[in-house]
Amino acid sequence: MSAGTNGPEDVGVLVVGSGAAGLVAALAAAEQGARVTVVEAAEHLGGTSALSGGRVWIPANGSEANAGDSPEAALRYLTQVFDTRYAPMIEAFVETAPVMGRFVESHSAHRFVACPHYPDYHPELEGATAGGRCLDMEPVRLGDLVPEVSALYTPPGYVPLTHAEWERWRYPDRFDHALLQARQRDGVRTNGVGLMAALLDAVVRRGARVRSRTRLLSVRTDADGRVVGAELEHDGSRRTVDADAVVLASGGFDRDDARRRAMLPPALGVSAGSPGNTGVALDVARELGLQVDNLGEGWWMPMLQIPGESVDDAPYPRSLIRERGTPRQILVDRSGRRFVDEAVPYNELGKAMHRRAPDGSHPHREAFLVFDDGFRRRYPLPGIPPRADLPPWVTTGDTPEDLARRVGVDPDGLDATVRRWNAFCATGADEDFHRGDSVYDRYYGDPDQPGNPNLGPLDEPPYHAVPLVSGTIGSKGGPVTDVDGRTLRADGTVVPGLFAVGNAAAFWTGDGYPGPGATLSVGMTMGYRAGRAVARAPVAVTS
Repeated sequence: MSAGTNGPEDVGVLVVGSGAAGLVAALAAAEQGARVTVVEAAEHLGGTSALSGGRVWIPANGSEANAGDSPEAALRYLTQVFDTRYAPMIEAFVETAPVMGRFVESHSAHRFVACPHYPDYHPELEGATAGGRCLDMEPVRLGDLVPEVSALYTPPGYVPLTHAEWERWRYPDRFDHALLQARQRDGVRTNGVGLMAALLDAVVRRGARVRSRTRLLSVRTDADGRVVGAELEHDGSRRTVDADAVVLASGGFDRDDARRRAMLPPALGVSAGSPGNTGVALDVARELGLQVDNLGEGWWMPMLQIPGESVDDAPYPRSLIRERGTPRQILVDRSGRRFVDEAVPYNELGKAMHRRAPDGSHPHREAFLVFDDGFRRRYPLPGIPPRADLPPWVTTGDTPEDLARRVGVDPDGLDATVRRWNAFCATGADEDFHRGDSVYDRYYGDPDQPGNPNLGPLDEPPYHAVPLVSGTIGSKGGPVTDVDGRTLRADGTVVPGLFAVGNAAAFWTGDGYPGPGATLSVGMTMGYRAGRAVARAPVAVTS
């Protein structure tokens, strides 16, 4: 960036961060006529959103698969899941999320595809649905988009598979590998890469400038407290810029080791957030005296670290979602005992791993997924196709006791747990944690297995184990905002021209996670509202 001849460069609306929340904010502002500049601290674009599954949870979205839904049902559901201290935010989300979805489709190459069978994460609650609120996408071809999409993150192990294809095929030995290889070769993308490619293309085509390797150092305000610009650093060179408004969309703080240890649960082990998620919004909040909230919350995920896999030269873990619902595996802690229904939604499993014992310890922070050779022949794990030779980071034992000794688990505890589990499988009912009772559990079970699709014995030696850690796909703490993303000072007054959206803001969801794609949906919806507010236009809520 170069300064103008008469002073600092005027960047218009400055959006800090190139994830889904930031790009939707940028697109909404640009469509209202604002000049927009997007800056990204990392070398690659797309943030955590590009590394994600790319699905978006939109209640009452108007699709045929969601025909029985309503805003009233969604509101009933969300008030049981989210933090009701922020009731106006919940109402604004329910009102605006479908509008945001239509806006994205009408102003970008992204096309939503409903997932009719993908349940909400708490199907037992009033207002929940058994499918239709989660939206996947049609694949996009990068060659049809602007050149900037080549700079997007791609996660380790990426496969351009749609969710409908996964539902149809389930297991890698059934995949249409020729189709998937052709997509890779031809630059056809799905998941978070596809979503972010379509959004980035739309933002650039609308005239916004996008700059990577550009870090926000501070936000400048005038004597009245109004935002007038920012201090940026690009490739080690500092630059002062003028701006009409600043939108903080820089992600959470979970990739900053010190902040993660200080604020998030002690049992948390790793982060799958973008490497740039170091908490710049908290720096701004401290400098300007903003309210902050939810600093101890995050979007929890059990994870597996495969040696050698990284993003931007930093170790990057794989999420464990589908694998935990399959038969012939259990999750145990160092005592060798189960402590949770393994198939629960990942956010709930994270909470279980974080639980404190009465003595203050965290007995479940170290956990192991234990499976038998029957699992290995039937089901995949990240980086391990079915029937493949097991890599060195998988521990194997001839018996449960032998396996336990090798991984440092109580042998008697694991032997007793496997015997008890196998007895449950014989009757088809998990008497300890009710695995398979929930429609969500069953969604990730083996549909080819008679009876309970989630239960299967560990009775085919040898036995295997991999360590699981509790991770986060984003922290939730940051500046408190109003329903349009305007940041609030400690006294409750608005900072004119300063907005925060997505994981950079105080995610008013509390510890709740309503369904697949909710992280992206809430961030994108608030980004849409902020982008409209930045451009001084009312938020449209008409159908």
